[in-house]
Amino acid sequence: MSSRTARLLAPAVLALVTLGSTTAPATAVTVKPAALQRGDDPHIPQLLGTSILDGNRRIEVAAQEVELFGTSGDDYVVGVRPGDGTSSVQRVAADGTTTPVMDRIRGDILLSDDGLQLFEAVQRSGSSVVTVRDAATGDRVTGRTFRGYVRVLDAAAGRAVLGASAPSRTFRWNTATDTTSRINGDEGYFADIRADRLASFVAAPGDTACGDVTTLTGARTTLWRSCRQAVLATSPNGRRLLTQSLVTDGPVGQLSMYTDHGRRLATYRTPGSFGPGAWESNRSVLITAYGTRKTAIVRCGVDACERASEQIGSMG
Repeated sequence: MSSRTARLLAPAVLALVTLGSTTAPATAVTVKPAALQRGDDPHIPQLLGTSILDGNRRIEVAAQEVELFGTSGDDYVVGVRPGDGTSSVQRVAADGTTTPVMDRIRGDILLSDDGLQLFEAVQRSGSSVVTVRDAATGDRVTGRTFRGYVRVLDAAAGRAVLGASAPSRTFRWNTATDTTSRINGDEGYFADIRADRLASFVAAPGDTACGDVTTLTGARTTLWRSCRQAVLATSPNGRRLLTQSLVTDGPVGQLSMYTDHGRRLATYRTPGSFGPGAWESNRSVLITAYGTRKTAIVRCGVDACERASEQIGSMG
């Protein structure tokens, strides 16, 4: 599953509400990349600067800015911006060879979990155009215009989960049959099909925005409601969450690990800032940590963090 970042639009924050659990004292970990001990290399692909890290493999991508969307077969799918105003989506092989997929990035890009389809959502006045392309060739597979501001939250096996505002709703889209089905009437902002988890913005008393974490299938059980935390990523089994403040202004200096029922396990603080996070296993999460002088990928569990990469000059 590719790393995803929540779009946080909520107003003022009220107290945390948990369903089915009590909040217990959690470990507080200060993350300073230069001070952390070196651990194993990342066990899943990660991006550090313009380099793809995957185990002991390091692949340099020639661009000023690079975004890693995920893997497709044996290749990595990335967005590149050389710094001359152009952009493109490319496949990068293990030897660094690149193959163009899209010659321009116009909107939000998401690679399906199976690596087969590439989704691009482009916002227009009052509507969104979502185009699906073959991730190997870039050929257009299908596309559709939806009402409102629509984002593709996750996709796999020809099915996508989309969250929308104006009007608010979360729904499924079968790209093969071009049919949709409603999940709920709230604005979904995070979904993980494999982990069976969905997070949506919901109205709370006093019109304060909160977030519900629910199952994605079946009876869609509500696991946790929080008016303070927003989900960034979930462990493969869905039982642990990486979260940040629901309301964020400026760089993110604190992240937390929660159970899917709202028990806080750990809080990570840094004097710099945090970037993307992705779960490496059911118990450890990889986070980009921008220190005051150095940047690194760090691996965090409940009790401690370690460096999972070398350090490069800070980009924060």
